[in-house]
Amino acid sequence: RASNWTLSYLKDKIPFEWVDYYPENMANVGNKPYLIRFGETVPMFEQPSQHPRYMQIRLSLRGWNRLTKDFTPKPLPDVFWDDDGWIKQCMRTDSGKVDKPAIDNFFVTQQWKFLLIGEKGTTMFFHKDGTAASSWQAQTVGQKKWTLCPNSESHRLNEHINTFNPDYKRFPDFANALCGQVTVSPGELLYYPAYWWHQTLQLQTPSIAYTGALVGVEKDRNDVGPTRKPHSAFLQDILDKCSKCWKAGQQERLCDDISTKWPGAAPPIFRVTCEQYLQRCWKLWDEHVSALHGKHQSPKSEL
Repeated sequence: RASNWTLSYLKDKIPFEWVDYYPENMANVGNKPYLIRFGETVPMFEQPSQHPRYMQIRLSLRGWNRLTKDFTPKPLPDVFWDDDGWIKQCMRTDSGKVDKPAIDNFFVTQQWKFLLIGEKGTTMFFHKDGTAASSWQAQTVGQKKWTLCPNSESHRLNEHINTFNPDYKRFPDFANALCGQVTVSPGELLYYPAYWWHQTLQLQTPSIAYTGALVGVEKDRNDVGPTRKPHSAFLQDILDKCSKCWKAGQQERLCDDISTKWPGAAPPIFRVTCEQYLQRCWKLWDEHVSALHGKHQSPKSEL
């Protein structure tokens, strides 16, 4: 049923979700979004505009559960082993109950699931994600063009490069970067490893895709830190975020909760996730990687 999604259908399905709404595209790093509920955004999006518009719907656990009812069968290969395979095992209270509020908080704070909708010509600036999770994206409506570059090419890359019309005089090193481009059509799924650079360009109106993150699936790599393990790098990325809000032995939170000032902004990550759940989850990720790739891995391959 996801292949038949329309804006009207999605508005009725998840009107409560918060949207990063870009009324003048997301092509530049400095473009800032408006935070608006999805139910209020769709009518604005459908009005005529001089600028192509783009929106990122940050899915909560509630919203994701509503959308997954349209995925039959589930579109992900078994090898992807997404959070359905581990998150309910490691995020449990002391009584053994699945901690749904903590899972929801993890989804929102880590931008774990997205619904992405754009008009023809919209693009997201060239970048790599801030945590060592790999990603998948399923295209349901319209076509989208991608540029993908390995993390090992980072010394030749810059977030100000428009990879679809590069200025080689300004960024000469990009001409020697080992990157690739691909166009994704409805019914197709794209995957890219942790820390890979990427940029997208919507080729039709509307373009609708949904995306999620993966951890505990990649082989060892030489470009993700001293452990060479992407899932360990991901753990450290999240713990670095945790350290800005929580300190062992100190009861008070160190960071502000900006969601109380700006509705729709992400709240701080839960303390119990930082101090208990993440280490439990890491054990599951590590066990799965060992079972999938073997304990003694060669770091030559990206996947």
